[in-house]
Amino acid sequence: MLSMAHIHLLINHVPILGSFFVLTLFIIALVFKNGFLQKLSLWFLAAVALSTAVAYVSGDGTKRAVRGLPQVSDAAISLHEQAARYGLIFMFLVGVVSLGGIFFYRKQSILPAYLRITVLVLLLISVAVMTYIGFLGGQIMHPEIRSLITSPAAVL
Repeated sequence: MLSMAHIHLLINHVPILGSFFVLTLFIIALVFKNGFLQKLSLWFLAAVALSTAVAYVSGDGTKRAVRGLPQVSDAAISLHEQAARYGLIFMFLVGVVSLGGIFFYRKQSILPAYLRITVLVLLLISVAVMTYIGFLGGQIMHPEIRSLITSPAAVL
């Protein structure tokens, strides 16, 4: 049976890799002025926003499963959880913009310039935010990552 920890581990990479994938697809759509790919990017972006909610909700069960383990840092959990909360709020906004663009411009062949710029900026930010949240999450169970951060000499 799948636990929340299993679900979290299965889904938590989708917001990170999905944001990067959609950013790549959207840039291609902009370069080639392809309205279909622009709208497809909005659908994918809405799906990434939804996956962010699933990753966030499953995080509580994961926290309960790993808290107290010797290699787990409570400070790392708290920092990851706080960043994830902000990421969830941001991705909710991104999802609303995506669904709004899908709905309001469904009959137009290409998205208006203001929406293309807005989506591009949101995608750039989402890649950074989701990558940072994933980086913080990786520090919870991976002491080898923590040691690289706390010891600059270890990098050299």
